[in-house]
Amino acid sequence: MMKQATNFKKFAWRLLKGNAFAQCLIFLAAPFLSRMYGPEVFGTYTVYLSIISIFSNSMALSLERAIPIAQTKRIATLLVKLCLIIALSLSSLMLLCYFFTGISAFSLLNVRVSSHIILLLSLGIFFGSAIQTFTFWQMREQRFATISHAKMAQSAVTSGFQLAIPSFGLIVGDMLGRFGSAAIQGLSFWKTRVKIGFTKRNMGFLVRKYYRYPLFSSGSLFLNALTLQVPVLLITYYFGNEVAGFFGMGQRVIGMPIFLITSVLGQVFYSVAAKVMYEESSRVFSLFKNVIRKAVVYGLPIFIVLAVFAPSLFALAFGEEWRVSGEYVQRLIPVLYMQLITVPVSQTLYLLERQKTQFLWDFSRLVSIVILFLVAHSQQWDIFSVLTSYAIIGSFFYGIFLVLSYRALRGFTFGRHR
Repeated sequence: MMKQATNFKKFAWRLLKGNAFAQCLIFLAAPFLSRMYGPEVFGTYTVYLSIISIFSNSMALSLERAIPIAQTKRIATLLVKLCLIIALSLSSLMLLCYFFTGISAFSLLNVRVSSHIILLLSLGIFFGSAIQTFTFWQMREQRFATISHAKMAQSAVTSGFQLAIPSFGLIVGDMLGRFGSAAIQGLSFWKTRVKIGFTKRNMGFLVRKYYRYPLFSSGSLFLNALTLQVPVLLITYYFGNEVAGFFGMGQRVIGMPIFLITSVLGQVFYSVAAKVMYEESSRVFSLFKNVIRKAVVYGLPIFIVLAVFAPSLFALAFGEEWRVSGEYVQRLIPVLYMQLITVPVSQTLYLLERQKTQFLWDFSRLVSIVILFLVAHSQQWDIFSVLTSYAIIGSFFYGIFLVLSYRALRGFTFGRHR
């Protein structure tokens, strides 16, 4: 138990340093960016980030999730290569679809952008998927320092270009930052990989062993990412780019402490749980409860301050124009707090191979949110009523997820020891 606690603190500290530096850069850049770009520009940027989050999360058909639990390093190496090939193929296919049909995710949301933004979007999706794939490799190898360095480089490049060369715009800076992060982690993978190529035999093995991931998990991951981003997309569609910009700024700022805490706790939990789930399930169950307790404690003071002072803080830091973003954040406090508590252990059902349960939960949550916006549109609710209702629904579903994960892990742990 002492060794477990020591390892947890060691891994968490390595990730915390990199994440803290990366998030500080974003936070320090935000007051300047908010005065350089207006809400409508931020609205387009917010939609761009949402689309990348949706597609990069499942662009490799969720096979990257199998990398930390692959039986050998040779298999893990093959999975990394396969993920990169699939992601490159699918992102290229999306770009070709736009050039031949003129249809893109932006056009479906009635957001007008130039063709070079669509190219940047495709590159951003691929680099986002590559970063995720390489991150799972580093987690397997427990090379947490590499993950931290990549995050720092991404934030430095992104913020640097967005501030120093405004003519490049927010989107170009983001894409270059993703490229830098992918390059750092890719070089680390190249140095630590096993030299192995694809053959009919090992391809057949990968298909037989991991077919459940594309078949079940990829759909669930896509739904999960879509559910997280669908409020942004629907706000853009129904309320316009300016409202989406205010909402996006609120998400960007409040997302900093959330990401900082959840990424550290979540990556450590997944890296440990993936290795010892079947050998030491009781250790994983204890870690599960410990991670949730830490998330509750770490997040509470942050959200108390935001619940009281968010509008004033946003106006002070980003300009009076952005006070509205703070008012939006106040409405979202419950769901944001539940998100912070839930996300670090969000891989639990995957580790237990409960893909069906995960899929049903994701699908139910998505349908509920879409119904909310349809009702809100038909009844002509204002944005504040919509956000309050979304916070209630989102909090409820996060609570359901925690119960499902806890019961599944407890049953797995004690069922195996009877």
